[in-house]
Amino acid sequence: MDSDAKIQEARAALKKKLGGGARRTKKVNKKADKNEDKKLKQQLKKFNVQSLPDIEEVNFFKDDDTVMNFKRPAVDFSVRDNLLVVSGNPDTKSIETMLPDILKQVGPEQAAKLKDVVKKDGGAAAADDDDDDDVPELVGNFEDASKKE
Repeated sequence: MDSDAKIQEARAALKKKLGGGARRTKKVNKKADKNEDKKLKQQLKKFNVQSLPDIEEVNFFKDDDTVMNFKRPAVDFSVRDNLLVVSGNPDTKSIETMLPDILKQVGPEQAAKLKDVVKKDGGAAAADDDDDDDVPELVGNFEDASKKE
Protein backbone atom coordinates (compact mmCIF):
# COMPACT_ATOMS: atom_id res chain seq x y z
CA MET A 1 0.00 0.00 0.00
CA ASP A 2 2.88 2.33 0.71
CA SER A 3 4.04 2.05 -2.88
CA ASP A 4 0.55 2.92 -4.18
CA ALA A 5 0.50 6.07 -2.06
CA LYS A 6 3.93 7.07 -3.32
CA ILE A 7 2.82 6.57 -6.91
CA GLN A 8 -0.27 8.71 -6.35
CA GLU A 9 1.85 11.48 -4.82
CA ALA A 10 4.27 11.35 -7.75
CA ARG A 11 1.38 11.61 -10.22
CA ALA A 12 -0.06 14.60 -8.38
CA ALA A 13 3.33 16.31 -8.36
CA LEU A 14 3.72 15.63 -12.06
CA LYS A 15 0.30 17.13 -12.82
CA LYS A 16 1.27 20.31 -10.97
CA LYS A 17 4.53 20.48 -12.92
CA LEU A 18 2.90 20.02 -16.34
CA GLY A 19 0.09 22.44 -15.70
CA GLY A 20 -2.68 20.25 -17.05
CA GLY A 21 -1.90 20.09 -20.77
CA ALA A 22 0.13 17.78 -22.91
CA ARG A 23 3.50 19.11 -23.96
CA ARG A 24 4.45 18.86 -27.58
CA THR A 25 7.92 18.92 -28.91
CA LYS A 26 8.62 21.70 -31.35
CA LYS A 27 9.50 20.50 -34.83
CA VAL A 28 12.65 22.12 -36.06
CA ASN A 29 13.08 22.32 -39.81
CA LYS A 30 16.76 22.24 -40.56
CA LYS A 31 17.70 24.30 -43.55
CA ALA A 32 20.49 23.31 -45.86
CA ASP A 33 23.79 24.41 -44.45
CA LYS A 34 24.90 27.45 -46.43
CA ASN A 35 28.43 26.96 -45.22
CA GLU A 36 28.52 23.53 -46.84
CA ASP A 37 28.65 25.05 -50.34
CA LYS A 38 31.36 27.45 -49.25
CA LYS A 39 33.42 24.63 -47.77
CA LEU A 40 33.05 22.59 -50.95
CA LYS A 41 34.15 25.51 -53.11
CA GLN A 42 37.16 26.09 -50.88
CA GLN A 43 38.17 22.44 -51.22
CA LEU A 44 37.76 22.59 -54.99
CA LYS A 45 40.00 25.67 -55.13
CA LYS A 46 42.74 23.56 -53.57
CA PHE A 47 42.53 21.25 -56.58
CA ASN A 48 42.73 24.24 -58.97
CA VAL A 49 39.60 23.25 -60.92
CA GLN A 50 38.62 24.99 -64.13
CA SER A 51 35.11 25.41 -65.45
CA LEU A 52 34.02 23.65 -68.64
CA PRO A 53 31.62 25.93 -70.53
CA ASP A 54 28.81 24.91 -72.90
CA ILE A 55 28.00 21.49 -71.45
CA GLU A 56 24.32 20.97 -72.23
CA GLU A 57 23.68 17.57 -70.70
CA VAL A 58 25.36 14.95 -68.50
CA ASN A 59 24.08 11.38 -68.10
CA PHE A 60 25.22 8.91 -65.43
CA PHE A 61 24.20 5.32 -66.13
CA LYS A 62 23.52 3.27 -63.00
CA ASP A 63 23.61 -0.51 -62.59
CA ASP A 64 19.86 -0.68 -61.90
CA ASP A 65 19.05 0.47 -65.48
CA THR A 66 18.32 4.07 -64.52
CA VAL A 67 19.97 7.25 -65.72
CA MET A 68 20.81 10.35 -63.71
CA ASN A 69 20.25 13.17 -66.19
CA PHE A 70 21.64 16.66 -65.57
CA LYS A 71 20.38 19.47 -67.84
CA ARG A 72 22.80 22.41 -68.14
CA PRO A 73 25.06 21.38 -65.23
CA ALA A 74 28.07 23.26 -63.92
CA VAL A 75 31.07 21.11 -64.81
CA ASP A 76 34.52 21.71 -63.31
CA PHE A 77 37.66 19.68 -63.91
CA SER A 78 41.26 19.34 -62.84
CA VAL A 79 43.58 17.56 -65.26
CA ARG A 80 46.42 17.29 -62.76
CA ASP A 81 44.31 15.51 -60.13
CA ASN A 82 42.07 13.64 -62.60
CA LEU A 83 39.01 15.22 -60.95
CA LEU A 84 35.66 15.99 -62.57
CA VAL A 85 32.87 17.75 -60.65
CA VAL A 86 29.30 17.84 -61.97
CA SER A 87 26.88 19.99 -60.00
CA GLY A 88 23.22 20.60 -60.64
CA ASN A 89 19.82 19.04 -60.06
CA PRO A 90 19.56 15.53 -61.52
CA ASP A 91 16.46 13.81 -62.84
CA THR A 92 16.50 10.04 -62.37
CA LYS A 93 14.80 8.29 -65.27
CA SER A 94 14.69 4.79 -66.71
CA ILE A 95 16.82 3.93 -69.73
CA GLU A 96 13.72 3.19 -71.82
CA THR A 97 12.40 6.75 -71.48
CA MET A 98 15.79 8.26 -72.32
CA LEU A 99 16.57 5.86 -75.18
CA PRO A 100 15.91 8.16 -78.18
CA ASP A 101 17.95 11.01 -76.70
CA ILE A 102 20.95 9.00 -75.56
CA LEU A 103 21.57 6.73 -78.56
CA LYS A 104 23.91 9.26 -80.17
CA GLN A 105 25.75 9.91 -76.88
CA VAL A 106 26.65 6.42 -75.67
CA GLY A 107 29.83 4.45 -76.20
CA PRO A 108 30.06 0.87 -77.50
CA GLU A 109 29.84 -0.67 -74.02
CA GLN A 110 26.64 1.17 -73.15
CA ALA A 111 25.22 0.58 -76.64
CA ALA A 112 25.52 -3.18 -76.09
CA LYS A 113 23.81 -2.87 -72.71
CA LEU A 114 21.01 -0.80 -74.25
CA LYS A 115 20.50 -3.48 -76.89
CA ASP A 116 20.15 -6.09 -74.15
CA VAL A 117 17.58 -3.95 -72.33
CA VAL A 118 15.59 -3.43 -75.53
CA LYS A 119 15.69 -7.15 -76.30
CA LYS A 120 14.41 -8.03 -72.82
CA ASP A 121 11.61 -5.48 -72.65
CA GLY A 122 10.74 -4.34 -76.12
CA GLY A 123 11.75 -7.35 -78.21
CA ALA A 124 8.31 -8.94 -78.23
CA ALA A 125 6.58 -5.68 -79.05
CA ALA A 126 9.02 -4.95 -81.87
CA ALA A 127 8.43 -8.40 -83.39
CA ASP A 128 4.67 -7.80 -83.44
CA ASP A 129 5.13 -4.44 -85.16
CA ASP A 130 7.30 -5.97 -87.90
CA ASP A 131 4.56 -8.44 -88.87
CA ASP A 132 2.05 -5.64 -89.43
CA ASP A 133 4.24 -3.98 -92.06
CA ASP A 134 4.49 -7.05 -94.32
CA VAL A 135 2.07 -7.77 -97.15
CA PRO A 136 -0.12 -10.74 -96.25
CA GLU A 137 0.14 -13.87 -98.37
CA LEU A 138 -2.65 -14.73 -100.77
CA VAL A 139 -4.86 -17.50 -99.43
CA GLY A 140 -7.11 -18.19 -102.38
CA ASN A 141 -7.64 -17.28 -106.02
CA PHE A 142 -9.96 -14.36 -106.72
CA GLU A 143 -10.87 -15.60 -110.21
CA ASP A 144 -12.26 -18.86 -108.86
CA ALA A 145 -14.37 -17.00 -106.33
CA SER A 146 -15.81 -14.70 -109.01
CA LYS A 147 -16.71 -17.63 -111.33
CA LYS A 148 -18.73 -19.31 -108.57
CA GLU A 149 -20.95 -16.28 -108.21
